[in-house]
Parts: sequence; structure tokens; C-alpha cells
Amino acid sequence: MEYDCLKCGLDFTLTLTEIVNQKVDSKKQDIFSIDGKTSCSSKRNDTNIEGSKALHTLNAYSSNYGICIGQVFVDEKSNEIPAVKDLLKIIDIKDTVVTWDALNTQKSTVEEVIKYRGNYVGALKKNQGLLYNDVKDYFEEDVLEELKGSKANYKVTQEKEHSAIVTREYFLTTDINWIYGRKDWKGFKSIGLERKTIKRNNGTINHEERYFICSIEDIELFSRAVRDHWGIENGLHWHLDFTFKDDKNTTMSKTGAKNLQIIKKIALTILKMVQTFYNVSLKMIRYRLSLDYEDEISNIFKLLDVNGLKIALDK
Repeated sequence: MEYDCLKCGLDFTLTLTEIVNQKVDSKKQDIFSIDGKTSCSSKRNDTNIEGSKALHTLNAYSSNYGICIGQVFVDEKSNEIPAVKDLLKIIDIKDTVVTWDALNTQKSTVEEVIKYRGNYVGALKKNQGLLYNDVKDYFEEDVLEELKGSKANYKVTQEKEHSAIVTREYFLTTDINWIYGRKDWKGFKSIGLERKTIKRNNGTINHEERYFICSIEDIELFSRAVRDHWGIENGLHWHLDFTFKDDKNTTMSKTGAKNLQIIKKIALTILKMVQTFYNVSLKMIRYRLSLDYEDEISNIFKLLDVNGLKIALDK
């Protein structure tokens, strides 16, 4: 029932998103980012009541469309790892690239992705033990210098962010025959590195390095997958907290909390679409709704008229 409600809203919003956002390129391989979000205030301390733990939702976010395309609720007595398999069953990942954090880089997870004909870029951290250490040790400076000489293995970008210049270097190689146990990871074709250098105006320089295993071999797709993964934080989780005050909502009933998650995500997608016409922040649109709900909601649904949108955007 929960998925049926989300799917109904998703089908509606996908159609509208394709019309409103003409930048959506259906031919560009989509990036599906998977990450969990805890509704902090839905828990209760010092109680034995069943369902007293905070609601934790595992979300899938489409980079192309900028919306949540699937969710599952994590059982209180479980964790995200088995929930990922449930999420992959209800979203169409064929010909997409699925990304996740290091927690979910599991053999069972990549097997499910390949089973459903998708690709993956999975982060590695120390919890992966030997695999992480092997990949980290591989990317020595002499290897990186060699990879820089090939456009197929190296890409660099530089951007100004706040008061800093951020340089991102992406390295990707298919030289993985030496990795112990590589055949246990379905679809495993390459390893990658993102090296991030942050140079601030005060002269301080910081370096960050992140390592990945992948089923893809294209450096452009790899760099986009790594960068777009953060869209789920910036485009979904941040708005749930900032625009919808999700972490401050004290709804404890798991049914009520789950329904609110669905409604908030559908509402967020609609607000993003009409923001083009309002030209103000999403929070300000919600504020206008609170001042004059009947007239404002009427205006929003007028903007969401499919035929009207097509005519307006074709002019």
C-alpha cells in the first residue's frame, strides 16, 4: 500500500517533470543515489512502547529528474543493508547507475544490481578491510601520474564554492586482475578514486580522497556518478529538513510518520516544479501557502495543468 501511494504520485510527477524541466535528457544515463534518512523527532526515549525508535527511510533519488523515485522503511530491528535489496526490487534500475555509501557496498547488493540489469558505483571505506586497503595502496602517485596521461582514465574539474576553489580529480582503471576475491563481486570491472582539493582564501589547503568499485568503465560516467550521488543530500534530505522540518516533526505513529514521508516527497517535487514560475525559495512558497491556502493551491494546480504547460513552454 505504501509503495502504491508513492508510485501513483511518482507517475504523476514524472510526467510533469518531463514537461516542466526541458533539460531532462531521457537519453542520458540516469544516476540513482541510495541513502538513508532518519526522522529524528519520531523517536521516544525511556519507553518500552513498540515503535518507539526513530523512523528510518531508505530513499532512491534520480539525478536526471531531481526527485525521489522510491523508498522503503527500515525495520527497527534491522539496518539498511537488507533494505537496499527491497528497494531495488521496486524501482526500475535497468540501464542506470546506482550509487551508495560505503555501508551498502556489499556483495549481495551488487549482485542485486546486476540481476536487475543496472550498473553500480560503490564507495569504499575501512569497513571493507582488505579490499579498501588494496584499492587505496594501488593509487600511488606514480600510478596516478600515468593515469593522468589518458583521457579514458582521468578527468579534472575546478569550481569556486563559497570562499574556496575546489579541484576534483577523477581516476578510473580496469586494471583489477590482481585484486583478491574480485570474482565474488558481480559485474566488478573497475576501481576509481576521487581526489578533492579545497583551497580557501586564507591560504589553507585540504585534501580528501574517496575510493570506489564499479561495474562501469567510462570516466565521464564515473565522475558524474560520484558527483551526482550528493544530489540525494542536497536535493532531497536537506529540503525535507529545511523546507518541511522533518527532523522536528514529532509524529510517532509509524503509519502516520510513513504517510507523511510519502506526502512530503510528492509535495517537494511539485514545489520544485512550480518554483520556476514563482522564482522564490521553496520555503517561501510554503509560507505563501500558509497565508492564503485556497487561492495559492489553486494557482499551483493551474500551473500544473499539463496542456497549459505544454502551450506555455512551447511559446
